[in-house]
Amino acid sequence: MAATSTRSVDDSEPDRSAEHSEPERDTVVRGTVVPMLVGLLIGAIFVAVFLAAFHDPKPHDLPVAVVAPPPAVAAIEAQSAAAGDAFDVRVYPSADTARQAVESHDVFGAFVAAGAPTAELLVAGANGPAVTEVLSRAFGAAAAATGTPLTVTDVVPLASGDSRGLSVFYAAFGVVLAAFLFGLTSMQAGPRLPVVWRAVSAVAFSILVSLVVAWLVQPVFGALPASFLMTATLVGLLAFAVGASTVALLKLFGPPGIFVAAVVLLVFGNATSTGILPAQFLPGWLEPLTNILPVGVTVRALRGTAYFDNDGLPTAIAVLEAWIIGAVLVYGIAVFVQSRRRGA
Repeated sequence: MAATSTRSVDDSEPDRSAEHSEPERDTVVRGTVVPMLVGLLIGAIFVAVFLAAFHDPKPHDLPVAVVAPPPAVAAIEAQSAAAGDAFDVRVYPSADTARQAVESHDVFGAFVAAGAPTAELLVAGANGPAVTEVLSRAFGAAAAATGTPLTVTDVVPLASGDSRGLSVFYAAFGVVLAAFLFGLTSMQAGPRLPVVWRAVSAVAFSILVSLVVAWLVQPVFGALPASFLMTATLVGLLAFAVGASTVALLKLFGPPGIFVAAVVLLVFGNATSTGILPAQFLPGWLEPLTNILPVGVTVRALRGTAYFDNDGLPTAIAVLEAWIIGAVLVYGIAVFVQSRRRGA
């Protein structure tokens, strides 16, 4: 009787091995294949975009001022055309007006050869050594063609704490990375966090990042000669824009939102930030992004407030505010739609 009872119980038990085989297989795929493919794809996009932008950078339509007789201007324009329209040559009436154009960032350099025994190239070292090198090489050749010696004068030198002009790029890259990780962690650690507390968290994070980064780039390293308040304001807006956009993309798309945010904000954002080279050195298909993505407008504004009479500041504030407002709207719409689906 006991044996019969045991057999009946065994016979009545379902075979649970089949129930677990499929979920375990799905778990293995999600835990191994999906991360591998996502990492591979983001890495490949990162390498491809950065190589496309910087493997052989050449200027195109880089604004330069020229104060010279008409034959010399014509020769410079012909030289620029032969180099693929490397420069946007703008004729100025005097050395003083050309210098003012360099100092206000209307142009990247000024070639002055108006009857003097020597020619002078006015550059802004704040644009970075690469720009100075390109201009010195091009206009050195122009001066040599006329047998005129060329002197190079840096009218907007870099801060002593930023000898290569890359501090703005690294600071912005760090802020974007931190904000992306904040948005990602915020959604993973508190997926059902009330909207009010998520907003409080984002504001607090942005304020803290702005204060820390402004403190590092100025009092600690002396890498950016801009006001502490303006630096902190721009950094805070950048952190909020990127963090809020990451949260909105994750809310809208779910896990695939990580890929979208990483590619748009990290890869394309930093490749087009102009922290390494001006926008005029980027391929034509990347250049427009410098005026659209948060990091590009922020880098220009930080450099402008430090060196170039607030060049780019109004645009940066408007674009960053647009990203913040857009992120808030997308997040709100996603929350509304998802709540309606759950209630249906």
